[in-house]
Amino acid sequence: MKQILIIGGSGAIGSALVNEYDKNDIHMTIASRKKQNLSPHINQITYDYDQNNEIKLNAETKFDLIIFATGHLHNKDYKPEKSLKDIDKSAFQFSYHINCVAPLILLRQLSNNLMDQTKIVFLSARVGSISENELGGWYAYRMSKAALNMMIKNLSIELRRKYKNIIVCGMHPGTVDSKLSKPYSGFVKHEIFAPSKSAVMLKKVIDELSLKDSGKIYDYAFQEIAY
Repeated sequence: MKQILIIGGSGAIGSALVNEYDKNDIHMTIASRKKQNLSPHINQITYDYDQNNEIKLNAETKFDLIIFATGHLHNKDYKPEKSLKDIDKSAFQFSYHINCVAPLILLRQLSNNLMDQTKIVFLSARVGSISENELGGWYAYRMSKAALNMMIKNLSIELRRKYKNIIVCGMHPGTVDSKLSKPYSGFVKHEIFAPSKSAVMLKKVIDELSLKDSGKIYDYAFQEIAY
């Protein structure tokens, strides 16, 4: 039976992915800030990026798939920057921690739970692409997601030295109807996906990932996004 770990299983996309993968014959572990009302066969772990706590798993547990379904754009204290005058050191530190540093530290904790066939997927964002940026703004979010993309590339190189068939990818889920995107949905000209629809599309792409895709960033339609 396949083993899957989803980090951020209580968010809009994370919970939709939990529901989507729960339709399959798998053993699923969910890490989130608080336990949810899920099927009893799902293993739930309380984990919070903000608290820097550790996930302790049996080293004998090897995951076929690890999904980092986490991310930060705004909260009650920090909003996306429109210009230089909005730059705030604390906001940058928080964005980098949640979007890049914390996932990397957590993956280090999971190093004993990897195997040769593991797929590791991080939720990235199209706005993290340097070459596609034509609007500017959103400094902390764009820059932290660009850093995440570099992290993905680094990991794909390093981990393959030990695990010849491991796959590390970034995924852009599209604009999803969630707390993260809701304040800005009025400015979106393309389709806004329900979390369940995004999860179905993401799962399809994840299922089709092969070794040649490692280190790259893809969107929900399996189209590569440039760095």
